[in-house]
Amino acid sequence: MSDTDVRLNRIETKLDKLAEAMTLIARVDEKLTAGAARIDRLEFRLDEYEGDLDNVKGIVGYNSQSVKIAERFVWILISSIVGLVMYGYRG
Repeated sequence: MSDTDVRLNRIETKLDKLAEAMTLIARVDEKLTAGAARIDRLEFRLDEYEGDLDNVKGIVGYNSQSVKIAERFVWILISSIVGLVMYGYRG
């Protein structure tokens, strides 16, 4: 083998390694792009869930007020019934 053949073989080997490295870089780039797309989708879904959570918080606040009012009414009603029953036994 001549020096030219040896040099050409070394150049071919280096080009093969370079091609493999470029392939690996392309795969990593695709994985990063796919990961970024997944993160974007998850952020969008989290934003939607955050809006839904805010709506639920509003509904819970309204329901909490309604329950407080209904509970007071029930206790007033129970107290009135107990008072009427006790008044009836006295008289």
